Amino acid sequence: MLEFNLFLIDYWYFSLPLFLFIFLFAYSEMNKGGKKIEPNELTTLINRENAILVDLRPKEDYDAGHIMSALNYPHQDFENQMHELDRYKERPIILVCDMGRNSANIGEKLKKADFKNTFRLNGGMMTWTQENLPVVQK
Repeated sequence: MLEFNLFLIDYWYFSLPLFLFIFLFAYSEMNKGGKKIEPNELTTLINRENAILVDLRPKEDYDAGHIMSALNYPHQDFENQMHELDRYKERPIILVCDMGRNSANIGEKLKKADFKNTFRLNGGMMTWTQENLPVVQK
């Protein structure tokens, strides 16, 4: 480990750009697809800013339990159904999936389609249910 530290110090002109690249890459990945929000922020956005909640899970999972007022657009078919959200371009869109992974890619697609305010539920439905927040079953 000592040799590695000495290498980093001796060759700082290689190390500095490497660490800068790693930092910028991590920062861009964290913000990919919109800002991550917590469940309390989700309810605030829905209540105060009339946000649209989009559940990206498969229909079976959505029917087993979802957040009230969530629209179901499964991520596998999202590109075919994305045009249905065009009327909500000026409103905040909150994306929810199982654990927060699929929402980043869908958020990027929405940003490219000129959606202004996209958000992602941090941890997805897993976080929502772990905090014992209410779900609606269909």
